[in-house]
Amino acid sequence: MNKKVKKKEIIDHYKKLVEFLGKVLGENYEVILHIIEKGNSYVGAIANNHISGRTVNAPLTGLALKMMKDKTYLDKDYVTNYKGFTKLGAEIRGSTYFIKDENNELIGMLCINFDSSKHKKITNDILDLVQTQLHMISPMVDETAISNKAEKEELHDQEIIEYFSDSIKEVVHSIVDPSFLNPNIALKQEQKIEIIKQLSKKGIFQLKGAVSEVAELLNISEPSVYRYLKMIDKDKR
Repeated sequence: MNKKVKKKEIIDHYKKLVEFLGKVLGENYEVILHIIEKGNSYVGAIANNHISGRTVNAPLTGLALKMMKDKTYLDKDYVTNYKGFTKLGAEIRGSTYFIKDENNELIGMLCINFDSSKHKKITNDILDLVQTQLHMISPMVDETAISNKAEKEELHDQEIIEYFSDSIKEVVHSIVDPSFLNPNIALKQEQKIEIIKQLSKKGIFQLKGAVSEVAELLNISEPSVYRYLKMIDKDKR
């Protein structure tokens, strides 16, 4: 079977799975299929997108790009329970399953994001109620320890954090140091090269339109971006 045809069949299968999982898991779970193509990776299907506000054809997040760049999928079949934040600041829990072809190359990612805000509100309401009742019984009870119980249970280190964006510009801004993005500050050439180097490490240039977006951000031409990328690539050798 033609490799391109086989890939399409696999992707079409996962698109149906996205719709199925979205209905089965319910409105608190966002299900996303990322399609990975050379020089153009994007959201191919999404269910319950009210959670992150993202849409079909939206770019991948900085975290997804980093996992692609680092080839995390070669050592793992999936990554689970990492922290994420929507554009409105809501915290979610995400998990990603790597979709690979027969050559172990990444062709897609199936992501499930859980919006725990409703559950946290219920938990906090219950803890507030318990705190009030215990205070009535014994004013000497450590109220702080009780009210922060749920938070303390989640104080384990989270090494992976994802920020959800619906445009390449937002993805770039989530990666670059904000101090470099002040339009009133003229960046030196070495600073521009360093920014492009960091963006390249994060895999931003695997997104369609990233070069033009970065060129506009740094107030340089697209050929300059390509030239800097060649310089960076040459330094690696």
